[in-house]
Amino acid sequence: MIRILIFMFLLSLTSYGQEIGKVNSRNHSIKLLKSNNQFLLVYSDLNSGSFNSRSFHFPNKNTIYNIIVDGFDAVNDHQVIVKTNNDTIIKFEFKKIKGKKMLKIKQNNLISKTFSTSAFFTKNEILTIFREKT
Repeated sequence: MIRILIFMFLLSLTSYGQEIGKVNSRNHSIKLLKSNNQFLLVYSDLNSGSFNSRSFHFPNKNTIYNIIVDGFDAVNDHQVIVKTNNDTIIKFEFKKIKGKKMLKIKQNNLISKTFSTSAFFTKNEILTIFREKT
């Protein structure tokens, strides 16, 4: 029942949310949506054989933007862990691959005990999704 309610909530946000930006990288994508005063980051899950999307929401675009940009600017490979609510932990994993800093998002839902992982994205790809369309 909880999964159905969460699915319906996410469906309503993705159906009615304003898309700020989207990037496709190989067979995977990441996009940023805005609905009312909430932002939703949606990405295709590498753990899913059918390329299902996973998402998490947050109230402040600038906070998440700064976490990501600061992560790209750091010298070493590292993770930034953010608890978005009582049941969801987001890990922003920054890693240098072939001389280029990349970001992978890992999400753990503590209640449903599910895990998801995005593909790696470059700084330019991530910055693209945060740019408001004019």
